[in-house]
Amino acid sequence: MIHNKLAISMFLSLSIGFGLGTTAHAQDKVEDVSVFYKNEAGKKLVLQKAEQVDAQLNEIDAVVGEFSKADLEKLEQSKDIHVVHSGKKKLRTLSTFLANPLSAYQSSWNLDMVRADEAWNQKLDGQGVKVGIIDSAVAPSNYLINVKKKDFISDRSQIDHSLYAATHGTFVAGIIAGQPSKSGELVGVAPGADLYSMNIDGKDGADLIDFMEAIDYAIEMKLDVLNISMGISQGDLLDPGEKLADSPIYIAVKKALDRNILIVAATGNYGNSVDYPAAINGVVAVGSVDSKKAISSFSNQGKEVSVVAPGSYIKSLGTSNNFESKSGTSFATPHIAGLLALYKQQYPKESNAQIRARLLSNTIDLGASGFDSTFGNGLAVYPKNNNSVDYPVVLPDKKPVVKPKVETAAEKYVRVNKKKITTSVATMNKKKKVNFLTEYAPMYSVYGNLAASQKKIVLAYRKQIGMTVVSSTAKSSRVKVTNLTSIHTKKTSRLTFTTPLKKSTVKRGAVTMYKDGTKFNSFNMTVTTNGKYVTIRPTKAMTKGTYHLVIDPAKMRTTKNKTVKPFDIKYTVK
Repeated sequence: MIHNKLAISMFLSLSIGFGLGTTAHAQDKVEDVSVFYKNEAGKKLVLQKAEQVDAQLNEIDAVVGEFSKADLEKLEQSKDIHVVHSGKKKLRTLSTFLANPLSAYQSSWNLDMVRADEAWNQKLDGQGVKVGIIDSAVAPSNYLINVKKKDFISDRSQIDHSLYAATHGTFVAGIIAGQPSKSGELVGVAPGADLYSMNIDGKDGADLIDFMEAIDYAIEMKLDVLNISMGISQGDLLDPGEKLADSPIYIAVKKALDRNILIVAATGNYGNSVDYPAAINGVVAVGSVDSKKAISSFSNQGKEVSVVAPGSYIKSLGTSNNFESKSGTSFATPHIAGLLALYKQQYPKESNAQIRARLLSNTIDLGASGFDSTFGNGLAVYPKNNNSVDYPVVLPDKKPVVKPKVETAAEKYVRVNKKKITTSVATMNKKKKVNFLTEYAPMYSVYGNLAASQKKIVLAYRKQIGMTVVSSTAKSSRVKVTNLTSIHTKKTSRLTFTTPLKKSTVKRGAVTMYKDGTKFNSFNMTVTTNGKYVTIRPTKAMTKGTYHLVIDPAKMRTTKNKTVKPFDIKYTVK
């Protein structure tokens, strides 16, 4: 008796032509293609190549449409394109009613378990917080207010207008923001929240493209919380050889997380490993417990579980202003969406990382002590007044608490100078020159912290300018260097050039030392009369790390009056 496990199936469309009716051109077209681009150039390219555009999803940087096979190959090879994904996929929802009569259930035990009343006592009800529901439609109800509804079923023939089709979404909406009945028996966790219903559930299931459009809309509307009571196993999600990072579901969800939307999703209902999108890092993965706080038999488990909430024998809204009962991680999830809405109202200026940390910090530990793969961080509850963590440590979503990583000096330089580095790399990629001492040298000193694509360009530019690199492990016939690992103790280093330099051209301003992108100019330099030897003497203590002594040959000449190529001398201080 479990709900909304999304199964995925591939539909192979076969066209049989009789006589000369089917052309090679028609067979060359590929429909339902999703192309994710990296930049505006990529977007322009996709729109140029598309024979038909079905949707432009600007918030998640994607275009959906019809393309020729030849153009798809060109798109896949473009550096401006992230992922090209083709193939018709369907996400399906299943709902099953419980046989037990409502009289068998204790009223609102689930709300008591998550202590929603603690927030209500503080006059918090989620007012002003936008909560989205990607699900089936939400039926009209006297117990739901402030609901904005939008249909994302692209194939209009797939829309089911019956009330039954809205069963699942209505039930979820009731748990999040249901209003009290006359007898006071029914109320949602955050009854003051503004709901955004995004219907993607057609007669034959939820289309992948419709899911992407719903995510794009959620970003556009700047929603605060997004409830996804859907799931799919990794085995069903990915085509053979496909990487998770290239899956449209993964890309779309990551885009929403990057745009500061809190996302909660069901772990799944078959007692197996955690489904997607719940298993995506950054998503709050919700498992289910029963009224005794025992794990529900159907609740999927794994290291990705964030928290658990009531999900067995839950009472919520039916589609005819009535109450029904259901079980599943689908219905544990909206309890957490409601709690996040309450936190968001109480702490409107806090980042989503801090709000998520409050949720993970305010839990009742169940099962094994501390984090475990069954209950995650435990049963999420709203804290008593003035009992919440004032400045919560941002906890990992899917792991036990660990100490945050301290940012290194090189990492900080790359972060602070991101725009400058990006501009310089783009210039080098165009085979144009950059200033060696002020642009290339500091960037090369943090080479290990650059993105893979940037490293490739920086290395190619090094070869282009013919820079010689010397270290304790790399030698060169052009120069010999002493004390590469002991300059800080020997207080000196001698550079012996195979081809002597013209002394009059060797200027102090052409020699600089960098450590983690920052200048270290606390050294003296002397050059012998014959230009064969250059001596370096630090004037300040050298701390642990790698120092790059760089020599800019812009105006430097050899004794044979030839130009000099640049040098990078690496000193290691342990």
